[in-house]
Amino acid sequence: MNIDVKIYLPKNPSALLATASVCLEGCFIIRGVKVIEGSKTVFVSMPSRKVDEEYHDVCYPSTKEFRQEFDQAVLDAYAEAAAAESE
Repeated sequence: MNIDVKIYLPKNPSALLATASVCLEGCFIIRGVKVIEGSKTVFVSMPSRKVDEEYHDVCYPSTKEFRQEFDQAVLDAYAEAAAAESE
């Protein structure tokens, strides 16, 4: 699957390292994907909404394999953007 990722780096990075817009196969766009620095690793967070006291993903990959492919595409794009920013 063709996954096109646009990374937006914050002016003052914190635990939120970046936000992203992801286009799948040139026909479905997901905005509000986040790259977050956790206590042990950097991870991808899908857009979510708060229901009562819990957060629920608005959209998400339906298989483990596609979740890995999606996350890796976002993390690769983040690494490229971060490297370009530091040059």
